[in-house]
Amino acid sequence: MVSQITLQQNRPLLAGKLISGRDEMADARVVRSTKKAMFIPMNIKDSEIIEQIAELLENLPSDYLFQPDLLTPDQINEWHKLREDNILLAKTWRSHFHNQPSYFLDEAVDRKEISQHKRDLILLMVKQYIARWELCQVAEKYVKSFHLKLQDLTNHIEKLPQPLRQMPRQIWYKFFQKVTLKEYPFQSAYDLFAQTLIEEKNETFSCSFSYYEVPIKKWGQATKQITEILDKSNQDGTYPQLKLKEVENLKSKLVWDKVGFSWLGLTLFVCQLEAPKNKLLREKLITYNQSLKEALTLAVTASRKIRGFAWDKGKIVYSSSSGGVYRQN
Repeated sequence: MVSQITLQQNRPLLAGKLISGRDEMADARVVRSTKKAMFIPMNIKDSEIIEQIAELLENLPSDYLFQPDLLTPDQINEWHKLREDNILLAKTWRSHFHNQPSYFLDEAVDRKEISQHKRDLILLMVKQYIARWELCQVAEKYVKSFHLKLQDLTNHIEKLPQPLRQMPRQIWYKFFQKVTLKEYPFQSAYDLFAQTLIEEKNETFSCSFSYYEVPIKKWGQATKQITEILDKSNQDGTYPQLKLKEVENLKSKLVWDKVGFSWLGLTLFVCQLEAPKNKLLREKLITYNQSLKEALTLAVTASRKIRGFAWDKGKIVYSSSSGGVYRQN
């Protein structure tokens, strides 16, 4: 149970951190791959929703987070870099559905605005977002139902489903208790999907507001461990139960005290309960897991040339040569 929550709550953040923000490889001379990106075919006919998603992406992180008078130069620079990344993601999203090649990414590599690894990650992240959108369309009704059940049963722990009864109390309060105090906030699958993007993109910037270490080497190791877990997924797409040592090893490589509830995490948790019983949901979960594994596998490779850093009082402090992160005086 703890291993499933650890995996679900951290996967989107890991991918986001390794694609966004510090891209020190942008100036590296990397030989361009001739391998073409392969996308999962989708059957989304509603062009308005496709455009809504693109417009949402290119307007993240959210405007309310950008208050220049209250931000440091490093934070302002970070906000603009994240916006630029998300604009590229939005353009790539549109290109996919209009069946157009993403030449603008190759041009950005030629201008050394992004690295070859970031170009490839953008393509794989869009593939993952497509799979996430398809998953949310099937899973949203189950997420809503599960949330309502949690509200009804939160005061009667003994009546909770067996997986939740086995959960350590601190895990319950860390990931689930708070969300049960509010009404279910979404009216559609789009609303749920949009919120997963908003949380992912805003969190990437909001971590600059407090002391926050980004130990790239450890995160790369954690990402590699997660890809191995995905490789061992059951045939129905659900994740294998990890041994306690494996769970502790994964937690030690993440900023565990900073990890909290996310709607994507809850969605994936619900999918663990429902996928064995629902063929369509099972298929969407397997596709999502595969798309995520591809993105994370490349992220592991990309992270090898990125230095670890920390946010300290709104300033970036890079890791020492030995890998430690120094605080500002």
